[in-house]
Amino acid sequence: MILPTSQEIDQVRTKGIQFLYQHLTIGLVATSINAVVLTLVLWSRISHSILIFWLIFSESIILLRYALLLRYRKSRTTETSDSSGQWFLTGTILSGICWGSAGILMFPAESIPHQAFLAFVLGGMATGAVTTYSVKMGVFLAFTLPALAPITVRFFAEGDELHLAMGGMAFLFIVLVVDSARRVHTTIAKSLELEAANQTLIRNLTTARDELEHRVEERTAELREALSKVKILSGLLPICSSCKKIRDDQGYWNQMELYIHEHSEAEFTHSICPECAKKLFPGFLDDNTP
Repeated sequence: MILPTSQEIDQVRTKGIQFLYQHLTIGLVATSINAVVLTLVLWSRISHSILIFWLIFSESIILLRYALLLRYRKSRTTETSDSSGQWFLTGTILSGICWGSAGILMFPAESIPHQAFLAFVLGGMATGAVTTYSVKMGVFLAFTLPALAPITVRFFAEGDELHLAMGGMAFLFIVLVVDSARRVHTTIAKSLELEAANQTLIRNLTTARDELEHRVEERTAELREALSKVKILSGLLPICSSCKKIRDDQGYWNQMELYIHEHSEAEFTHSICPECAKKLFPGFLDDNTP
């Protein structure tokens, strides 16, 4: 099993934070709409001052989180990823507490249908968090548990058969939605890890390719330099059958040793063989001279 490098872990963490902020805009819009709709539906059942205070609190958190989104877009760097993640987590906790408070402060004790609608809205918010927050399970739990736990406790606190059943269903829903988020988190995390590993592999292959190309260029330059120093004689050489001079491409006749020297790396030293010495210098060398 190949363990991810520290660089890959940093990339996965950064990608996860980018994923959270990329999906934040639509989440804030949906949260704002749901807050207004819930306030209007409960307008006839809950104190207006409580509803207005809760709506202002909710919209203020939305504006705060949107400001964090704008800040992140302007200064999105690796160094700021950790602080951006902490600020995102803080905003998510505040949002979860805000929605969880609705399950207590805005619980319509006299209207079962309105209670069901409140639970439906909170459940919908938690379901939406599965797709937007589950890339970081800590962030998902920071929203879902504060948002759903209060109304679940309130259902059990009512004590009657119907509310106990509703509390049990709410608890079961929490378990199921957390399990769904865990599965989505695993899938997204593996995808991000593979992406980071692929990017690292591409960088390593690119580096290896560049190094290989550099070495090939060096070897090619060395071979070219060596070949530039090599002179090879080939083809038919017109040579005089008497004086042994060689005719060059310009039609001039050259001494054999001069021609070979100019067209190769050969160097000549002059001496005289015994046979020629006897012909040129008769009587100078005796017959025993080798």
